[in-house]
Amino acid sequence: MATSTGELVTAPPPVAHGRSRNAADGSAKYVFILPAMVYLLLLGIFPLIFSVYLVFANWQAGMAAPEFIGLANIQKLMHDERFWNSLRITLKYVLICSLVELVLGFLVALALQGITRGKAFLRGILAIPMLLTPIAVSFTFKMLYDYNKGPLNHMLSAIGLPKVKWLAGQESALYSLALVDIWQWTPFIIVAALAALESLPTDIYEAATVDGAGPWKLLTQITLPLVQPYLVAIVLLRAIDAFKVFDTVYVLTGGGPGTATETMTFYAYSAGFRAFNLGFTSTIAWALVILMTVIFTVYMNVFRRLDHREK
Repeated sequence: MATSTGELVTAPPPVAHGRSRNAADGSAKYVFILPAMVYLLLLGIFPLIFSVYLVFANWQAGMAAPEFIGLANIQKLMHDERFWNSLRITLKYVLICSLVELVLGFLVALALQGITRGKAFLRGILAIPMLLTPIAVSFTFKMLYDYNKGPLNHMLSAIGLPKVKWLAGQESALYSLALVDIWQWTPFIIVAALAALESLPTDIYEAATVDGAGPWKLLTQITLPLVQPYLVAIVLLRAIDAFKVFDTVYVLTGGGPGTATETMTFYAYSAGFRAFNLGFTSTIAWALVILMTVIFTVYMNVFRRLDHREK
């Protein structure tokens, strides 16, 4: 634009509204996620870090603040017979539940695979036990297991068999707890295994059948190798959940008789909320975390090596 004197004047550059708006939007998104970050820090990360500190501290009822004691809690745990007993019981419980649920669930899934009508209805029925809370299931089984008035012992007496001390016997108590988990979570294995079976390609079975393969060969040489990755993942999920069992033990046995059903989680509860030794409780909890990490890492590595060998 020319002035009255003939000089050219250039217009000022436009204000970068778009850039400022982008900067404002970038700042706003951090403001919106701030509450979630604070929530995560307060209820997730901070308790996790604090529990690690408690492993090296003594903090019991009546103490105003934790007292740093170094490796004393770890040394105490290593020489604690009750801890090793709870570890043995936990591993036994996990093995029983995982293996029985895998075998029963996979066999039932194979049987349901051939059903053409009502499969969706059956899936809905199978999902009912999984939807129930463990506390409600445990109280129901507590009534079923009652020595004098329970239906199970009543049926045994009716056919001339002796009554069973389901929850009071040193040997039967743990198996009774495992039966509750098997009843509630075998349907999960069934539904998951059935979904895996239905996802397998049918052309492989047709070709094998033409070549003369029977049902046993189809199962062992085609079905099992193909569904193995699914079954490995399913069992891993169930084993992790079984390691953390607490509700069933709390309602049915309270860790008894004696310490026959005292799992690691229940032992940690007893140390923390009965003896109020929070430092030792954190040591037990982290021992369980480390144990689960090691076991499942080895578990996955073994199956990876087997899978590579087959390929």
